[in-house]
Amino acid sequence: MRSVTSKVLTAALFGLTAYALTACAQPSPRTAENLEFKAAGIHDRVTTFDAEMDIPLDFMTDKKDVGQLTTMQVDLPKMDQGKLDGAAFVIFASQGVRNAEGYAKARKDADTKLAAIESMLAKYPDRIELARAPADVERIVAAKKHFVVLSVVNAFPYGEDVTWLSQLYARGLRMVAFNHAGHNQFADSDRPQERFGDKTEEHGGLSPLGKQAVTEMNRLGIIVDVSQISSAAILQAVALSKAPVVASHVGVKAIVDNSRNLSDAEMKAIAAKGGVVHIVAFNSYLKNPPPEQEAELKAIEQKYGLKTFTDAFSKLPKDKLPNFQNEMAEYRARWPGANVSDMVDSIDYTVKLIGIDHVGVSTDMEHSGGIVGYKTAAEAEGLTRELVKRGYSERDIGKIWSGNFLRVWKEVEKRAGK
Repeated sequence: MRSVTSKVLTAALFGLTAYALTACAQPSPRTAENLEFKAAGIHDRVTTFDAEMDIPLDFMTDKKDVGQLTTMQVDLPKMDQGKLDGAAFVIFASQGVRNAEGYAKARKDADTKLAAIESMLAKYPDRIELARAPADVERIVAAKKHFVVLSVVNAFPYGEDVTWLSQLYARGLRMVAFNHAGHNQFADSDRPQERFGDKTEEHGGLSPLGKQAVTEMNRLGIIVDVSQISSAAILQAVALSKAPVVASHVGVKAIVDNSRNLSDAEMKAIAAKGGVVHIVAFNSYLKNPPPEQEAELKAIEQKYGLKTFTDAFSKLPKDKLPNFQNEMAEYRARWPGANVSDMVDSIDYTVKLIGIDHVGVSTDMEHSGGIVGYKTAAEAEGLTRELVKRGYSERDIGKIWSGNFLRVWKEVEKRAGK
């Protein structure tokens, strides 16, 4: 009897021990701490790149010297903190009247911004460097420095020929978008402007000068950016270009029906050519506002007689500007808008539609970009964290952050001169 009892006890003890060992061998549940740790490791290992980063006109002046912590959304300390390896620093000037005087005024602003970017590179060569080719990116990141891809958004300032492309290519220009708000001499915009007398269409897409510019960009090895041009212009640029194109900062029209966002057909056309659609961290392109928010913004616009995301605030009398800025600050505090989860919703949609190899990211910071959880370059890791949370692999996160853009750039470079 004792022998049987002993066997039973022994078996019971063995079972308990085996259960305990099995329980210990089970993976721990995915906790917030585990996710944070995993995301931090991935963010540290992948090359992170923002395909659209604006700069103010007074960039690199005393209080906006990028080498120090500033009030800007982007400076080197914030890029260090957010482990943002590189960005397309943009030369941008607002549209004006299409005549010699209008071009000259815009060109002055564009040249000021180019000089400021070059000043940054000259002043901080041990911290940030211009990437002239895809191969430079790996070298610069390995040296623990940030990299710059030089970009133009709005070709308006450069007049009515294409000679500027080769001139700026020599200074490092590697990506160009033809338009901003309003049609110009290169293409129809996705946002025609009444103040310029724009009709729905002017050129039916690209103008003859715009088509010439696409050919010249292909020859030189400059990436064609189809952001902010009309649907017809997008499809014409995709068809005409010998190399893949990118949309550097856009949203998804199926999620937010905004003229700046791309339709499924447009995204599929870009992907079919091997290109990349970069989802931008821009509130109004990621999330539809509730009616109450729209009504409040409309009331502010009517009160001050301007469109907040189209008109230059400088048109306001100086005595009204502070009140306007205060009201807009209160408005934004009440309606914080889109967050990183909303941004990844648009990324998810685009990945499902055109595939992981054709999706990238950008912010349009310093030009109304930035969302809750990714307001400055210091918060870049939050995007990686959300991608990990959604189940994206390290390989795919690397593609989204920079791999897809670099693939396109290599292809553009390969086809240059052919």
